[in-house]
Amino acid sequence: MKKQGPTLSSRLLTIALFLLWLPSLVGNLSAQISFTQSDLDYNGVLNFTGGFTSLMWGPDGRLYLANYPPGTILIATIERNSSTDYKVTAVESLTGVTDIVNHDDDGAVNSSQTKREVTGLTVAGTAANPVFYVTSSDFRIGSGVGGGLGDLGLDTNSGIITRFTWTGSSWDIVDLVRGLPRSEENHATNGLELVNINGTNYLIVCSGGNTNGGAPSTNFVHTTEYALSGAILSVDLDMLNSMGIQTDSNGRKYIYDIPTLDDPTRVNVNGIADPDDPLYDGIDINDPWGGNDGLNQAMIVPGGPVQIFSPGYRNTYDLVVTESGAVYVTDNGANVGWGGLPVNEGGGSVTNEYDPAELGNITPTADGEAVNNEDHLELVTTDIQNYTFGSFYAGHPNPVRANPNGAGLYTAPNQYGTTGAVFRTQVYDPDGSTPGSTTDPGIALPANWPPVSNANPVEGDWRGPGMVNPDGP
Repeated sequence: MKKQGPTLSSRLLTIALFLLWLPSLVGNLSAQISFTQSDLDYNGVLNFTGGFTSLMWGPDGRLYLANYPPGTILIATIERNSSTDYKVTAVESLTGVTDIVNHDDDGAVNSSQTKREVTGLTVAGTAANPVFYVTSSDFRIGSGVGGGLGDLGLDTNSGIITRFTWTGSSWDIVDLVRGLPRSEENHATNGLELVNINGTNYLIVCSGGNTNGGAPSTNFVHTTEYALSGAILSVDLDMLNSMGIQTDSNGRKYIYDIPTLDDPTRVNVNGIADPDDPLYDGIDINDPWGGNDGLNQAMIVPGGPVQIFSPGYRNTYDLVVTESGAVYVTDNGANVGWGGLPVNEGGGSVTNEYDPAELGNITPTADGEAVNNEDHLELVTTDIQNYTFGSFYAGHPNPVRANPNGAGLYTAPNQYGTTGAVFRTQVYDPDGSTPGSTTDPGIALPANWPPVSNANPVEGDWRGPGMVNPDGP
């Protein structure tokens, strides 16, 4: 299975330490360079379960580590004894992410879930006042080989970006964005980078895909791609900071809950479900939690703080913005046998309908396209300051962004299989007054469908790495 690898050993710490003294080795680029491995003594101070998914040196000279599981953040003070000998002298452990209240995919609180999948971390600020950002999501991982684990009811809107700011005496913790997509399998809100683009501060964030090749499949619990899945996202920090901080009913500080679709199976906060009512707002109870197989997925809000920076990634785990302004992104290739290409793949008529043959799973299509298992590295731009957001497509289809009005939504309600599954193509209107609508919430799309305003037809085309792509590069 080519997915993210959430467990890294002390070798990752060795790499981080190596980076500390790398400049002293590369004074003469034409000279032969050899590397010596350094050792880090945990010294009985750095105690952890699992491993680390991300780490970074902070401006205060300490090493920040995302510990998975359980999702704590460890900050290590490291002493250098010699050029190859280091030891940990102190560790600060923060539970600001694991303290997040978890939910199921119907939006209900799940108090039995006390861990978070933490996969991204980046550090900024100053030596006196470090600031760092963390991505996290529902800890559970469903489905897998042959759909073995099935649908565990994990929250597919559980992606959160959290900011930690050192005030001089304590860490101030605020969830900046809540409601980002999280796959039923193990793709999630992953790596992130802080960057200033033409005077505006952004986080550029990896958002994993919900599918193997763009279509619902058994191994991914028949989930479709969501509006904000399978992409690199831009998060406008300046816009968020202008919104002010709120506190939810659990005492958690946050800034922005992404607006979601109006799930026809969930009661609205104000009790009004008719989109024709002047007081209709489409806000469900427990929003933004619980994507409910896409019926309550987060929307792309025109002019909002969360937008598509670059679409078309199956499971981008990390990215880098170089000093010169280039953006490189890693992507994990689609697994052969795990799910295929969308129905009508190739452009703007693509849909989210499930094909029982899981089209393109193993046998190539008529034009020779099929999923493959090639991991790949994408160069999004060499100049981020002049890059047009959303313009570089990396090849993994997303029907709802390619064909918002025609993609429909496939939902499968059971833990295993497709019994009771529905391909939804009509919006919900309880009095039936909307042309083409249905009064049956069990088969309906949300009343405020689609979650995307503008179609990007190129995202209907599969473009596999290392193979001929008849419809584009």
